[in-house]
Amino acid sequence: MNIALSSVLTVLSAWTLSAFAQSPEPPSWMDGVTRVPPGGYADLRPVKLGYTLSWNNRVNAGKFQISVTESKDSSGQFIGDASGKSSGFARILWPYDFRARSIIYKQSLRPVVFQLREKDRNATNSYDIIFESDGQVYTTTAQKKNEKAVTASSGFNFDFGQDVLSSTFYLRSHSLDNGEKISMVVTPFNRPYLAELKVMGRESRRIKGKTYSTIRLDVRVGKINTDLSIKTYDRIKQTTLWISDDDYRIPLELQSQISVGFVSARLTHQEWLD
Repeated sequence: MNIALSSVLTVLSAWTLSAFAQSPEPPSWMDGVTRVPPGGYADLRPVKLGYTLSWNNRVNAGKFQISVTESKDSSGQFIGDASGKSSGFARILWPYDFRARSIIYKQSLRPVVFQLREKDRNATNSYDIIFESDGQVYTTTAQKKNEKAVTASSGFNFDFGQDVLSSTFYLRSHSLDNGEKISMVVTPFNRPYLAELKVMGRESRRIKGKTYSTIRLDVRVGKINTDLSIKTYDRIKQTTLWISDDDYRIPLELQSQISVGFVSARLTHQEWLD
């Protein structure tokens, strides 16, 4: 369950170990990364969202919240803050807490910086990612229990990387017509992942007692290895994302099918902040 929970945190609210080897010719997946400008749904009112994590929608495993606001100065930026923790029986097995901040440009939806602090039973880790025009620079500080902290730097030379917030904004900005595909390189920690999404259709879905008109997307995620090959996860059979089919495109539910059921993150609270 721990692996699946980590995967969910990686995709909602809650994404290089060392400098990446560069191939003489880019792999085919790089050509497929979506680079078109943001679509007509780029803007979003300031909002606070709350989610619960659960197994088979029966056993609560965690919760997290996300707030998105605009910078108060003239920089034209969105600021996203997130925090969360495991809960219930899952916390006994896997105590976990995190805080994250993302800053992205409002007009281009390109990320500026992403910061993540996480703590479990045995270690505390922090990740600082700076997004430059030709790649990302990662600074990782890891401190195991009763040991000194160790800091290391690494990077990934790719000019159109995303963090978790910018990838969500970029995805929701598009028209998301049935059959449309979006491919992104997303870094939630210090390793980039390839996220490929396909719009499967529109449907009505009941979530936490409320019925929504939704857009359903199939999600496939693979880790980008140091040789630029893609590592897939056989334990995750299928991942589906539902977002609201309206002007706001709010992520409503993320569900990953695993061998012993499914793990999901579902919206429980929405509050406009303007």
